[in-house]
Amino acid sequence: MDSIRDYEFEYLEKYFGDASEVQKKVENCPLCNEKLAKSHQVNLKELYTRETARCNSCGYGQKKLIHSLN
Repeated sequence: MDSIRDYEFEYLEKYFGDASEVQKKVENCPLCNEKLAKSHQVNLKELYTRETARCNSCGYGQKKLIHSLN
C-alpha cells in the first residue's frame, strides 16, 4: 500500500475559471484530456479520503490526492 507521504493535499484555491473549466481540470487527464479512472479509500477515523487517478487511454501516471472530510 502507498504511504500517505506519496499523496498531496487537495486545496480548492488552485482551481479557477467557470464551472466547466474546473470540472475538466478535476476529471480529465492533463495530457490527453480523456476521463481519469479514480479510486478512493476512506479513513473515517482520521477523516480523510485518499484518491488515486490514472488515465487508461495514454497511461498518464498516478495523480494522488488527499481530501479532508471535516
